[in-house]
Amino acid sequence: WKALGASLLVQGKEALPVLQKAIELLPNDAEAHFNLGNSLGKLGQFDGAVASYRRALGIKPDYAEAHFNLGISLGELGQFDGAVASYRRALEIKSDYAGARNNLGAVFQAQNRLDDAIYSFQKAIEINPDSNAYRNLGIAFNSRGNFNDALACFQKASELGSNGAKVQAAIMLPAILGTRQEVLTSRTVLEQNVEQLIDKPVQIDDPLKEVGETNFYSAFHGLNDRDLQVKIAKLYEKACPSLLHIAPHCTKPRPAGKSVIRVGFLSKYIHTHSVSRCFSRVVEELAQREWFEVVLISSHDFDDPQVRNSYPEFVGTRTHLPSHLERAREMVAALKLDILVYLDIGMEPLSYFLAFSRLARVQCVLGGHPVTTGIANIDYFLSADLMEPSDATKHYSEKLVRLPRGVFYFERPTLPTTLKTRSELGLPERRHIYMCPMKLQKIHPDFDEAISRILQIDSNGVVVLFEDHQHPSWKALLEKRFDETILGDERERILFLPWINEYADFISANAVADVVLDPFHFGIGSTIIATFAVGTPIVTKPGEFMRGRVGMGFCKMMGLMECIAEDTEGYAQKAVAIASDKLMREKISAKILNNSHLLYENKQPVNDFADFLVSLMDRPTNQP
Repeated sequence: WKALGASLLVQGKEALPVLQKAIELLPNDAEAHFNLGNSLGKLGQFDGAVASYRRALGIKPDYAEAHFNLGISLGELGQFDGAVASYRRALEIKSDYAGARNNLGAVFQAQNRLDDAIYSFQKAIEINPDSNAYRNLGIAFNSRGNFNDALACFQKASELGSNGAKVQAAIMLPAILGTRQEVLTSRTVLEQNVEQLIDKPVQIDDPLKEVGETNFYSAFHGLNDRDLQVKIAKLYEKACPSLLHIAPHCTKPRPAGKSVIRVGFLSKYIHTHSVSRCFSRVVEELAQREWFEVVLISSHDFDDPQVRNSYPEFVGTRTHLPSHLERAREMVAALKLDILVYLDIGMEPLSYFLAFSRLARVQCVLGGHPVTTGIANIDYFLSADLMEPSDATKHYSEKLVRLPRGVFYFERPTLPTTLKTRSELGLPERRHIYMCPMKLQKIHPDFDEAISRILQIDSNGVVVLFEDHQHPSWKALLEKRFDETILGDERERILFLPWINEYADFISANAVADVVLDPFHFGIGSTIIATFAVGTPIVTKPGEFMRGRVGMGFCKMMGLMECIAEDTEGYAQKAVAIASDKLMREKISAKILNNSHLLYENKQPVNDFADFLVSLMDRPTNQP
């Protein structure tokens, strides 16, 4: 029984019942428990796998391979400290264990310990220079902003036989943008690489494991992403046809007379995150309505206190997805959904690759990552008429749905009893503060001109940006660009604050600003919740695409037309006028606070969304 189970595992066949029989006969055999753990891990049952590996180690404590596989399963469960301990124990037993070195680096990377990750990957390469270690080292270098080093690693991994690394090398983009010309050049190279891979496709069996990344950063270029996103999707369709899976229930008519609509909402970001700030109350509200059966679907741990805080009144059902593409796809298909709504697509790889499949009769995406997906099986992109330009259909591969105000429900934040002062936040007391509390990848080189012009007009002003807590090297990369684009005294008046994790302190930071700057071409989103909660004015210049027009939409909603500029010079002039004129600032602030009911606890966008979902059951889609 034990030998048969091991043989089935090697062949990739179902081995679970055979190995369970082996353990009945050999309850004290470490290898039998180890093999059972392997079988459970292949099925995505990582809790069971952990228990099996620990039984094996109880029998044979120096079983290096069991420590190694235990680390894998703990990592899949997000128990990173335990995974680190397991890999280190495997290395104590077997110092030349290249796989343990490599996987230890992967866990360090998940913990954002990039220097430790890079060291581990380099040690793994010293022991065994295989493609996987080079690919992981490339990912770590790219996260740290070492673009050329990352590209070299991906190319080396590709030479060693990794098709996933070939794709990674093709779609690489720097997180922090250089000059505008550098943006255009990197974009051209990306498109050429993708076209070559479409013409001569490579084979990828599991893009989640072999590539494990999305084309996230092109959305910050300020260009139309539709054709590029469609091409990248075509690349994956050719490389991995199994992505185009169709759930069995989607090939059959919806049961006649069924009135309740079964809706799934899928996102990794159900914890404290911009996505959950925008949509968690929408999901909660729909789950309480009689027309819907709501399922919340996520790879994030539902027991995380942040999830409970984000969804405190959720009454639907929950489905936890493993970080295993085929198993996750099976689990979503088994839900037999009428409608599947992705809260975001393109921010992380699991949901991106799931979206290629037809897992519900109708599939939609919200603007958690506000750019078209390019994926044929996503039927609708749900946006806001208030924020879209007249020609917006040209920006989407999906059918664009222009709901009046889009889909959102912002909870009015509880203000701290005492707001922190400028001094407590490390900010100058007697300067005009122009604050841009956004992620640094949003600071497009076109925005440098606006920063420079504001500081030229206002010699008493400072522009405040925030360091990235996950990518500490990004600040230096952006400063290097500023050294070239912003000269003289103006350059010295760009300040960086450490990223603020405590939301109460983030509200305080918005409160002490004279003006919040909405950057070009991917602007403000959920930050508006904290900004308008304390009545701080923003200045915005609408861009060509919705992701650069959100600030304009909120200003129109709140009647703040005086905060909307037509060009960069007007943007700078408006910002300085508001910061310098206390009466003007107080007037705008009063209008924000008086009209705040339009932004907070407003159920009308939820009602519009619910009506649209009901209407979908009578609409044709591009499903098979």
